Amino acid sequence: MASPDSTIPQGMPDAPEVTKWLRWAGFRFDPFALLDAAADPHLSEYLVGHHIFARVWGDGVSWVFAPAGGGKTALRISVMQACWVGQETNRPFPIPYVPPFLAWGHTHPSEEEHLAALSRAGAIALLLVMAYRPYWFLRLDEPGRRHIAETLHWNLPGPLSAYLGRCRAAANPQILSEVLDPAFVLRNPPAPDEVIRWCDALEAVAGGGPPPPPGERWVRLKDLLRGLLGFPSVYVLLDGLDGAPETIADPSAIAGCLKPLLQWAGEWAEERVFLKGFLPMEAQSPLEERFPDIFTPACVSVIHWTPELLAEVIRRRVYVATEGAFGSLDALASPALRDIETLLAKTVYPLPREILVITRRVVEEHVRREGDGLLAAMDIQAAIHWYQTMSIYYFQGGLK
Repeated sequence: MASPDSTIPQGMPDAPEVTKWLRWAGFRFDPFALLDAAADPHLSEYLVGHHIFARVWGDGVSWVFAPAGGGKTALRISVMQACWVGQETNRPFPIPYVPPFLAWGHTHPSEEEHLAALSRAGAIALLLVMAYRPYWFLRLDEPGRRHIAETLHWNLPGPLSAYLGRCRAAANPQILSEVLDPAFVLRNPPAPDEVIRWCDALEAVAGGGPPPPPGERWVRLKDLLRGLLGFPSVYVLLDGLDGAPETIADPSAIAGCLKPLLQWAGEWAEERVFLKGFLPMEAQSPLEERFPDIFTPACVSVIHWTPELLAEVIRRRVYVATEGAFGSLDALASPALRDIETLLAKTVYPLPREILVITRRVVEEHVRREGDGLLAAMDIQAAIHWYQTMSIYYFQGGLK
């Protein structure tokens, strides 16, 4: 469906009015407003387990397909979080790779463009995890530290000294994740004095000459992760392929974009570097037809959402946003309403983004009608009526 913002009629409440009701209800933030999972800084807090995770996790090439809003990014972040369990380097190192179409200006990147972007993504992940686990760096000898600093100098999007200056001033690694990757969250952050010590130690060996070609940088990064730091494997988590107008309009363009990466999939796997793609549903047929040896049934999965899982998407967000005060909208509704989340989940097209849209609409309908107080049956009915009307309009071609 279309974004709800494009279909709100005159008289619907604006964001401050909705925020006011949410605060009255005990929410510390609006968990329904952001439809782009990658832009939601709280996403890691309310991930919902999906059985597809078991097929994606583990050392091997894997591909997951889902429509836009179908949970691809959330699943990718679940895999990334699973890699960061614990305090040591005994689990895979995840590199979240979203092709930078805007920077490229096209959708058919060369091998060098891919490798440069991959090296940058890997350097960002390395800087962030080092900030949260500074002892991984501090226990290295000076040549090892210089190797890390050189890799960061070559590949980060900005000067290493600038990132270290921000982190030192805040004495908190979160400042770096806010700048470089809002979805990056690690539990048990270090003490402020340890963060500052890491910044000082890394800056003491920072510097280096001009970067070598992208291919050499990528090889050096892989060797650093698997060798110097001792990670057992590397996962390249490919996402965001439906983020460019060209690839949305032409799924076959995705096959062209991925061709350089796919030709390396087998070679990388022998080096224990595994591609894992979270791809738009429209690209499944073109990719399977063009690359049948890589997109085999054994490594391909499709995300399907049941009403029970969709209802849990909302319940989990309510629980996190209210800091555990309650775990269902039922707590904010009149006694006549029960199991609101399941009712909404059975109404919408089975995608997480869709249940977020209709849940936000319930709140908007209530604020428009009452301004405050508990949700009522007529708010649910009005939101469902709006959703069904817009769905019919959309699927008949009224919205493109």
